[in-house]
Amino acid sequence: MLRWRRWRVAAALAFVLAAFGLRVPLEAQLDAHFPDATPRSLAHFLSDFTNYPRLYRHIGAWQLEREASNYTTWTYAVRYECGSRCDGVVELSAHDERAPLVHCLVLNDERCTRLPLLPLRWCVALEVRSEVTAGGARGGALLRERARLWCGVFHLLVGEACAPVALRDIHLRALRTLTSFTNIQTNKN
Repeated sequence: MLRWRRWRVAAALAFVLAAFGLRVPLEAQLDAHFPDATPRSLAHFLSDFTNYPRLYRHIGAWQLEREASNYTTWTYAVRYECGSRCDGVVELSAHDERAPLVHCLVLNDERCTRLPLLPLRWCVALEVRSEVTAGGARGGALLRERARLWCGVFHLLVGEACAPVALRDIHLRALRTLTSFTNIQTNKN
């Protein structure tokens, strides 16, 4: 009887550790046309972290940790708050080697919540690879994103923040709203 109880406790503990430790990758793709924006202005808007608290509601107070740039690449890391027990780190690199034809951005965002009374952290990681190009015959800018979201098994079980398609749709709506109301350079004269 005692051996059976120990086995159940050990199995439950193993399940909890696996639920918090194992991460499942989920993917989403996004193609969006911005008829009134130039590729350069849209790419520079996306590479400027001061715009991110308006694009992502979970980002609170933030501070720049490191930054480096040369003529074609700009990289930086930012630490931010996302709640009372939550903090995150964003690393973003913008590459303009093939500009003005293609502007590339890579965003890595990991946010973790410390659980009360437990030494465990509950983390979600997001990687977004973006290309901004000319919109072809339609003009404007074309944004192509491939997002990969790593969620813990526990996140999947409770259904929290693990829907990459829905997250990218929210991002796109916020981006369209912001680019239509900010001083982003447009093709209109």
